[in-house]
Amino acid sequence: MRHRDLNTGLFISLIVLILPSTGSAIERLVTVGAREAALSLAVVGLPGSFSVFHNQAFLTENRNFAANVSYRQPYFIQGYQQSALSLVCPIEATVIAAGVSQSAIADYKETNIGISIAKKLSGKLSAGILINYFSLNFPEDGGHKGSFQVDGGIGYRFSKQLSLGFHLRNIAESKIETFQHSLTFPLIIRGGASFLLTEQIMMVTEAVFDKENGLCFRNGLEYKLLENFWIRGGISTNPFQHSFGLGYRWNLFQLDFAMVHHEILGYSPTFSVNINIIKCK
Repeated sequence: MRHRDLNTGLFISLIVLILPSTGSAIERLVTVGAREAALSLAVVGLPGSFSVFHNQAFLTENRNFAANVSYRQPYFIQGYQQSALSLVCPIEATVIAAGVSQSAIADYKETNIGISIAKKLSGKLSAGILINYFSLNFPEDGGHKGSFQVDGGIGYRFSKQLSLGFHLRNIAESKIETFQHSLTFPLIIRGGASFLLTEQIMMVTEAVFDKENGLCFRNGLEYKLLENFWIRGGISTNPFQHSFGLGYRWNLFQLDFAMVHHEILGYSPTFSVNINIIKCK
C-alpha cells in the first residue's frame, strides 16, 4: 500500500512539473464532455450540451431542459478524477444554466460552481456570461480558499454550415491569497469556428492564448458513420495531444466516450451522458 501511495505521489509531482501552469489549477482547462474531449476541446465555436463550460453564448442553441454529466480519469491515475454536472433551462430567447465541476487528486480538490445566462441578440448573434465561484481546499488543515470569476462569450451562427465563437475566461484575472503565496488565475482567450462540410462531416478549429502559457492550436473532426452514431478525432499543441472518441444517441439520451493521449503522461478516458429531460418548443 505504501509503495503504491509513494508511486502515486511521485507521479502527481511529475504532473505538476509537466502540465502548463495556471496558478493552482491542476490543468490549464478542465476537460468537460467526452464529445468535446474527442475533438481536442476545439469547441469554442461549436454549440453543445456542455457549452456552459466552454462558450456560454451557444447555450441558446439548446432548446431542451437537459441534464449533463461528465467523468474523466486523467492518465489512469488512481485517485485523480475530474467530474462535472450541468443543468440547462431554456426560457424563450434566454437560456439559464448551472454548472459544477471538480478536479481532485487524493484529498486535494478544486471546485467550480457557476450560473450562466445566455441570450439571442439577433437571429444570428448570441452572447452569454458565467458567474463562477472557484475554491480549493487544503487537506492539511481542512481549510479552503475561493474567489469569484467571470467568463463571457459570443457566438455567431453565420449559416447552418458555419458557426464562429469567441470566449474570455476569468476576465478579471482573479486571485486567491493563501498562507504561503498569492495565486493569480490568468485571462484565457479562445477563438474558433465549426464547419459542417457535408451532412456527415464536421470540422472544428480553435486557438487559445494566455500570457503564462502562450498560444495553443486545436483541431477536430466528427464523422456521422450511421444514423445516431459518430466517430471523432482531434489534435492539439502546447502540449501535443491527440484524441479520438465515439458518440451514440438513443431517444432522449446522448452517450459519448473519448480517449486523449498526452505526449508524456499517456492516456485519459472521458465518459459523458446528456439527457434531454423535457422537449421544449
